[in-house]
Amino acid sequence: MPNEIQRLKEGSESRNVLIIDDDHELAESLGRILKVFFKECIIASDGEEAYTLFKAKHEKGESFTVVITDLELPKMGGLRFIKQIRSLSTHQPILILSAHDEAEYMAEAIRLDVEGYLIKPLAMPKLFESLEKIFSSTTKNSPIVSYDTDPVTGWKSFQELANKIQTLETHPFTLLRIRVNHLNNFFKFVGEVFANEYITELSTLLQSMSVDTRGEFYRIGNDEFCLVLEDKAIELASTIASSMISVARYFHTSEKGIVLNSSLSIGIAYGKEQILLNSKLALEKVPDLIGGGYSVYTLSDQDETSALVKSREILRMIFDALHEENIVPFFQPIRDTKSLEIFAYESIVKIRKEGKLYGPETFSSLAIDMGQVGMITRSMIRHTFELIHTLPAQKPVILTLSDFELNDESIFSYIQFWATRNNIIPSNICFHIANGVKILQNKVLFEYVQSLQKSGFKIMISDFGMGECNLPIILDLHPDFIKFHPDIVKKGLKEPYFSSVIAKTVEIIHMTNAQSIAPEITQEEELQWLKEAKIDAFEGIFAGEIFEVTRA
Repeated sequence: MPNEIQRLKEGSESRNVLIIDDDHELAESLGRILKVFFKECIIASDGEEAYTLFKAKHEKGESFTVVITDLELPKMGGLRFIKQIRSLSTHQPILILSAHDEAEYMAEAIRLDVEGYLIKPLAMPKLFESLEKIFSSTTKNSPIVSYDTDPVTGWKSFQELANKIQTLETHPFTLLRIRVNHLNNFFKFVGEVFANEYITELSTLLQSMSVDTRGEFYRIGNDEFCLVLEDKAIELASTIASSMISVARYFHTSEKGIVLNSSLSIGIAYGKEQILLNSKLALEKVPDLIGGGYSVYTLSDQDETSALVKSREILRMIFDALHEENIVPFFQPIRDTKSLEIFAYESIVKIRKEGKLYGPETFSSLAIDMGQVGMITRSMIRHTFELIHTLPAQKPVILTLSDFELNDESIFSYIQFWATRNNIIPSNICFHIANGVKILQNKVLFEYVQSLQKSGFKIMISDFGMGECNLPIILDLHPDFIKFHPDIVKKGLKEPYFSSVIAKTVEIIHMTNAQSIAPEITQEEELQWLKEAKIDAFEGIFAGEIFEVTRA
């Protein structure tokens, strides 16, 4: 490694790099590492800023030695940013740094002819390997070329497989998706050189077992290979898979007393349009056995595939919305119970796609499962801050933060940055801590919320009054607003005595200098009950329809 670093440092006085990542801490850390190899490290936090920097340099007849970009960026997504660069410079070296490592997500990026696709968390050997290729090519003043074959196995690349799938003339085929189990641990514990030796020998063995099938091998990931058989050859594929698994079980290499061996899991599918997805489904159905195994995608899997395809469509909608700036805040009026005047607004997330709007009920659970809720929340914060001055009445605007965002320490600097950028008075913003009574029992999260209060922002907790009356937390936190559980109104209308109980609760809330809000009010009868219970404000259809505002 020291020799490699010394070699990469040669020529650093004439190099520059553009790093794009909205995670400021990560970008700064990467910049500190790269300053060893580059005279100038420029950091941008969003796609638009990065494109402006790149275009300005391009118009001067200059360029960056390399551009390193995340895919999930504010304002202009990473893939769109790369396309914009390619419209100006077809030979600009680009490295992608992404949290997505599935072959399906790599396809579009690879078609953009990037020099490397690096996975977060970043492995330094992979970064150095990519930089060495770029430096070598630029030193020779020749354009960067994409490798059509994997240098370790000699097999075709994933790009070649993606091209095959997209070619109209290609007939449906059978695909064996082969995973070398626990291979990533080899790289981690014994090093890249030894692990690559194992892969080289194993790939030679696997290829020798299918010489008579006229199949083509591809390496589609660090630990995944594909074997393509022409036409519908499920029975043949099953025979080959069984043989590969048996042989791999006893195959091993050794060096300096270290013995490496692994097992294979193989998913088999036939078709073309969804063949990568279907082979992955089959692969995931392989039992977790010590010796490996294989599974075939069948017609009975189609219902599951349909649901997964729908999920992937929604996930793609989320990604596209983030990249194309289609995360849209809508505003729900909250009205004063007595005067019916505007009391506050709640910012509600919508995704716009092809002229249609989709609410959280469509995408929120998938966004949480796939770790995209943080990006959506960031987009909502930024857009809401940009629109707040155009609202009909200057009242507090409520934005939701879950425990997911609260656990992300960078969210606080993000909020401060965009508040300053848009001249936001912190007291005009209220953060709704979803499931606040429960999650604020966590000391760390409680302190994070307090830090928001110390910066001048208001706080609201919700679902209060139905088994969630944790008064000590309220007395310690002193939230500005407390939203009752939706069921209190229904219970109050059925049980007349309950209104007096709630009225007493509201008195306690007022003693802490907080105000109470009731959700989901839809009719006059409910509003009258709120007045009897002395609740300060309400939201729901009866308070007014949600609406969109545009920038001034």
